[in-house]
Amino acid sequence: MTSAPSYPLIHVAEAERPANAPPLTQRTTDRTCREVFAQLPAAVSVITTDGAHGPAGMTASAVCSLSVDPPLILVCIANRSRTLEYILSHGTFAVNVLREDQADVARAFADPGTGQHNRFAAAPSRRESGALLLEESAAWLACDVQDTYPGGDHTIVTGRIRSLGASRIRPLLWHGRRFRALS
Repeated sequence: MTSAPSYPLIHVAEAERPANAPPLTQRTTDRTCREVFAQLPAAVSVITTDGAHGPAGMTASAVCSLSVDPPLILVCIANRSRTLEYILSHGTFAVNVLREDQADVARAFADPGTGQHNRFAAAPSRRESGALLLEESAAWLACDVQDTYPGGDHTIVTGRIRSLGASRIRPLLWHGRRFRALS
């Protein structure tokens, strides 16, 4: 039996830390979680669905690949989201990975004051493989809802990928509460 490699802990002396660095340990609060989560860079996607209730969409950064065999993706959606309600009702959704020049599209789909019709006015869309896809995305995945799991104030939705496509266009990123591009 092989043992897991051990890695040395690195201790940084207070004198070596930048003056504006946060404390090494903090009590976990909503605020500290948000501050730390803001440092996790993520691609920006728009999650879309369409069905009996009509089209719905929202901006998301909590999206990741889950499995190649079978092909699965994971999306985390706020429990209060109407888009979540529509996805669960329709049983399908698409993940549209935005291009680095689509921050305006991300904002339109993120703004709770923007109605669904106006959100879709921000980016042309098409239906393909039974999914509502944003025309000019860097990549897209059309999915059937596989499973859902509770995740605190979010629901974890896994999707079985039916079809997908990608371009070589660079994605839009979210980091430090700002949209960014790869350099």
